[in-house]
Amino acid sequence: MLKSHFTRMLNFFKGSKDKNTKTIAKLYVANAFSIQDLKSPLVTFFENSAITDATFKEVHNGFWVDYSRETNDKKGVITASRLQLLQNETVVYVTAETLEINPATYEEHKEAANFDLQTQTFFIQLQEYLLAVQNDDLYALNNATGISFVTTLDLTTKNFIFHQLLTKEYVLSILGISELTPKDENNSYPKGTFWHLVVTSVRTFIVGKSPDNEMSIIDISSESFHIEGKTGKDKVTTDSLIFYTEFLNDYLYNELLPVIENTGNRIGLFGDILVKKYHKKEAHLAIASRLFQLQSTTSDLLGNELKSDLILHLKRLKVTEEQQEAIATVFEKHIQTHDIFGENLVAIVNNWTLSYDEQKKLLNLLQPFQKKQTATHTIKFHDHFYQLFSAKEKKDEVIFEFNLNYAKHLNNAERFPEAIALYRTIYETLPDDSITDLLPADTTNLLEGEGGQQLKITILESILNIQKQLEEDISETVQQLAELQPLKRARIEALLTHKKQQQKAKIIQEVLQAKTLTTATIEHSNQYERLEKKEVLKEVVPSCFKNAKGFFDSLNNFIAALNPPDYESVISFSDRLNTHNHPEIMERITAICYALQMNVPECYIGRGTYATAVIGVEGKPSFLMIGIDFLDAENIRYLEVNALTFLIAIELAHMYFEHSKITSTDVWRGAADKGFTVVSMLLTVLPFVGNIGKIFGNVANVEKYGKIISRVEQVANVAEKGQGIVEVGEKFKLNPFSKEKSQANDSQNLLITSRLMEIVADKVALLFCDDLKAAVKGLLVSTHGFEQDHHIISQYGVEAFLARTDEQGAFVHQELIIRLKNMCSFYLSDTFENLKKQLNSL
Repeated sequence: MLKSHFTRMLNFFKGSKDKNTKTIAKLYVANAFSIQDLKSPLVTFFENSAITDATFKEVHNGFWVDYSRETNDKKGVITASRLQLLQNETVVYVTAETLEINPATYEEHKEAANFDLQTQTFFIQLQEYLLAVQNDDLYALNNATGISFVTTLDLTTKNFIFHQLLTKEYVLSILGISELTPKDENNSYPKGTFWHLVVTSVRTFIVGKSPDNEMSIIDISSESFHIEGKTGKDKVTTDSLIFYTEFLNDYLYNELLPVIENTGNRIGLFGDILVKKYHKKEAHLAIASRLFQLQSTTSDLLGNELKSDLILHLKRLKVTEEQQEAIATVFEKHIQTHDIFGENLVAIVNNWTLSYDEQKKLLNLLQPFQKKQTATHTIKFHDHFYQLFSAKEKKDEVIFEFNLNYAKHLNNAERFPEAIALYRTIYETLPDDSITDLLPADTTNLLEGEGGQQLKITILESILNIQKQLEEDISETVQQLAELQPLKRARIEALLTHKKQQQKAKIIQEVLQAKTLTTATIEHSNQYERLEKKEVLKEVVPSCFKNAKGFFDSLNNFIAALNPPDYESVISFSDRLNTHNHPEIMERITAICYALQMNVPECYIGRGTYATAVIGVEGKPSFLMIGIDFLDAENIRYLEVNALTFLIAIELAHMYFEHSKITSTDVWRGAADKGFTVVSMLLTVLPFVGNIGKIFGNVANVEKYGKIISRVEQVANVAEKGQGIVEVGEKFKLNPFSKEKSQANDSQNLLITSRLMEIVADKVALLFCDDLKAAVKGLLVSTHGFEQDHHIISQYGVEAFLARTDEQGAFVHQELIIRLKNMCSFYLSDTFENLKKQLNSL
């Protein structure tokens, strides 16, 4: 009986052709929905409407409810209103009727209600109730944020669309269609049907609502989807349909096309589209975050979870200062267990088209995660940004810092071949810091490796560590470090294990540990090839001067303008040194002068204040004065021939390079006589590419690069290890642009140039001496106060003697240490061996 009633009711729906069809409507529900659940919103409606006589009666597949019962005494009947709700699978049919009931027989006379059911409050509330149940909890149902991918819909169309959703299916977009035509002429649809394209997380379908409110659906998920641009409306073609966009939504179709064409990552792709289109409001970012979170449950868990967390802090796709801490927290959350974090972050910045500057900020936030524990997780983003950076940045120090950071990251990620290649590139592009070998402060501990070319040292140490990881030959790097820090024990000990330099390393070690000053037994042939002055000079000056345009010409022109010191009164009371009284020494002097292409000077034996010095003076004639104490075998300052040869060769080298007018013994006496100011002398003597400003500008650059290395490598401050380059410059007033003309500290101001002269001469002298022990003995014995200090050497050794400091922590023999360091460095170099071969090629 109930079944026949349901059939009659359906027939009633189908057969109604008059205005009363407005009292027939449909609700759309899921297969598993129970129609009895609709009683609850109806009860609420009646209660809110103060209708107290509503009675419900269950029937097969539904129920009806009578309400507003009244007795009509005039007609002798009872009137009432009735709603009937019957469910047929996913459709709930609703009808509204008015009843006249005979109280005697209870016979009912029914007529369709005289109102439009779909406009009634209770029906709207039923639709809203169902939509609340059907809500996918994303955004499309209510679209409170006004996202343009969902057009305005009536409740019936919404109800029809959302009742279609499967478990974990989400509506991404609903767009209007202006006209639709099936390709198959046998298929047709009522004219005036309103069509909408629906794109969900798994399907694409078209929904139509005919003029009589009949709903239809066309699934085109598996069909091709082609958009053809047209003026006004774009044409869309699928395998079975042709339809047109609306006037103002064609661009949305094009933006949505990647999602339509995708089958496995629709939610994530749509999230990316929203991020690029709607990133100014937090509400929009929250929706995007939700999309990525939903996508993470089905594919690419780690990447989408990262997107979900990150987008909340990228309003306007900017990494603002206020959000940096929050972003760093997101990174920390994901990086620890996310081994492809870098790859995913690259995909994110590409998908969201983040600007170069914003990506750079993200890279900066990743710096704490470049450590070994997480370096492999983050290196891919660094790889990605390196390509962008290389194409964009031109500023040297910016490139330097970036490359240093990247090389360290590669190293921590154990990509050693790439790391070492980049470190070598960095090494080649370092500013020339060889000038720093002339600039240590008195408190700089050169014996422990402070001062000097710390930029090169730090990079070479990184290269050395990687070479050890790769089990490469490290001998060349070990030698380079030893040349830069030849007085540091660890460097020499490392060199002892390499055959090529083993003997030299052993000699340096013996020199520093010696308590008794000895010399090697070396027989000199005294047969030398001649050396070319300019060629030799280029090999023995610090590298920063080698390519200094006009340096040598300026230096020589300056020296030529000086008045030499007046030694005539001294030599007039001195004995001559000749082949009769000291034949071996004269033979050595003659041989050296031949090699240096200079005349043999007149030689004298110095006494009195000149008894402990060797002085060479260039003039007409030139002469050489050798202190008597070095020749007296009974004197504590006595020197064997080779040790004395070293001191003599120093002075001959000064004469060779025409330094003799301004030797270290009588610093700049000739310059002072000429009245040169500090600035003009420095400008002449120390030009770099034509002027002193650039070379001391390079000193500032060295300090800047040192600070960069300290920051990136997180090692002891490289600038501090260099011991105050700028401080030294200020102390010695090394400012070529200063207007100050005071000559009160001329000797200090010219100390740098004096050091240059001494270092150059020491290196040339070592070529002829060819005995580091003899050279060091010569230097030590010729120092002022050797008589008082020699017991320190005999008791504690040379290194302890050199390590003495005063109450202020300044090294007492710093000038001697500087000379010894540069000489040992030269001794270890290939240049030393090459010049020796050139000298002794006969």
